[in-house]
Amino acid sequence: MPTREEEELARQARGLTHHGRAREAERVWRQLLGKHHVIDIEYDDWLRGAADCYRALRRHREVGLIYVFLHYFDQAREYFPPETSRFELALSYELEKKYARAAQVYAEQAARPVMAAICLERAGDDKAARSMWERVESDARLAGPSYERALVETNLGLCAGRLGDGEAAQRHLVEAQRILEEVADEFETAGERDRAFYCYQVLIELGKRSQSFENLAEGYLNCIRVMKEDNLRFYVLQYCEDFLQLALERKEFHAAATLAREAAEYALRANMPYDRHYLARSAEIWQQCAEKNEQAGGPPELSENALTAAVDAWCAISQFVRVGECYTRLAQLDLPDKKRRRYQAASERYRSVELRPLDAPAFPESLRQPHAYADVWYLDLVEWELDGDYQAVCATLIGDLHYPDPFRRRALALLLEPPPADGGAETARVAQRLGDLQLYAALRPLERLFERGDPVVRAAVMRGLGQMFYKRSFSLLARGLRDADAGVREAALEALRKLHFPHAFDSLVRIFRESSDERVRAAALESIGEVGALEAGEFLIGVLRHESEPLRRLAQKLLARFENPEIVSILRSYLENETGPARSALEQALRQIRRPEAAR
Repeated sequence: MPTREEEELARQARGLTHHGRAREAERVWRQLLGKHHVIDIEYDDWLRGAADCYRALRRHREVGLIYVFLHYFDQAREYFPPETSRFELALSYELEKKYARAAQVYAEQAARPVMAAICLERAGDDKAARSMWERVESDARLAGPSYERALVETNLGLCAGRLGDGEAAQRHLVEAQRILEEVADEFETAGERDRAFYCYQVLIELGKRSQSFENLAEGYLNCIRVMKEDNLRFYVLQYCEDFLQLALERKEFHAAATLAREAAEYALRANMPYDRHYLARSAEIWQQCAEKNEQAGGPPELSENALTAAVDAWCAISQFVRVGECYTRLAQLDLPDKKRRRYQAASERYRSVELRPLDAPAFPESLRQPHAYADVWYLDLVEWELDGDYQAVCATLIGDLHYPDPFRRRALALLLEPPPADGGAETARVAQRLGDLQLYAALRPLERLFERGDPVVRAAVMRGLGQMFYKRSFSLLARGLRDADAGVREAALEALRKLHFPHAFDSLVRIFRESSDERVRAAALESIGEVGALEAGEFLIGVLRHESEPLRRLAQKLLARFENPEIVSILRSYLENETGPARSALEQALRQIRRPEAAR
């Protein structure tokens, strides 16, 4: 519910509008619309009041933006004249799912061929979409191999495939795969694993849309590897589950069984209760692998290898009846007599064993993340096309109900502010407000402001970046830490102290290792200490053992308040093997951790 102060402000704004003092009322309405905590019914009422005010001021674009937020699309279009608001007009059609009309406006009036092509695909007009993707392909900025070029090739290949042009589809998709593999390697070398991850996601999509299990496996296995390194445990198992299902559907039993075994080992290391389930799945799939090989008349040694792998998995979870069944099948294979007799003897040992119930919970559907896969072949090309235009980016957010209302409200509030008239304080305020959005979509606008702004703007970008909890933030942050202006470097240092989240660990370590500035290294170490993952604790122990003061003292302080209790056993194991000068520091760190435990 609004506070009394807010109710009074709303009454004041309506009164000012009613008495023809719309300029004064507009400031009050913007003050109200900056309060993002109120319930929808009150906020929407304020929006309608603000729309009346902007209508009185003849500021039609603002009226239309408010109506887009409210999903009053027909009314919004009355205030978006084609000569001045082409992009917003097209966007209103797209949000209303009038994709053909949206594509027409995007292509003919707004000069947005990527967004036009996407709308044409959604309208089911693949022939026109293909022509539009070819128009995008001819853009001079896509002349060489690049991530964006690979995405265009992907869309062209998929579109050609839907149109039945197999030869063109194959040509485009092979080129897309070649470029994606190349740029993924470049991203990983540069420490931008999040961007490499998107390349692998596209490879997954290529594998799903084609008969190429190679693409599917390469995409999934690399995505799983990256997520393991980022400690995204639930995403790891969700991707494992999805890959298992797809591999089984395509009867790729060897790959599925191997992955199930790796999932079991990962679940065990990550202290998740699903390891026994995945071991059982691995054993079952190995048995299917052996059966497939036998039916195909393959070498009996392949069936033998699969069944012995199943034996190993069943033994690990004490399912000895299943072990006996596998040995019985092994004894029936066309193998040398000596092996068959040995397997037969082994099967006899398990004849009297009783079947034990298996307590093996599966990965539950409730833990599946709803946004585990993104249409990056669309989204990243839209980002490329908008090229950091913050007003266009915010316009795409305000009507998108995938975003929670507080974020849409912040985007709208920024759009309702007059655009900055200079490159200084007003632009700096925009940078700060973009940071307040806390959305991935705001990163490219921040990057663009940093590239083009003066020191005041660049410092504001760094302050805004302190609220952007994404791995990509660190690429921009690194530039701020190296900036020629001391004020920018100071703002970047403050942002570094705030950017601690589970999958920030590798980026923080990279900054710590590559920087020669002791203040930067200390700030990075502080954030590493706040990550909470065990690898962060081990890193602190490494600093304690190998770095000099004052970093050793800081690492010791951070270890003392480290929240994961398993760090105690890790510290003890290091202490047992430490004979050098770091031993006393490890002993002191262990005492400091124990002291709070004793107090509890």
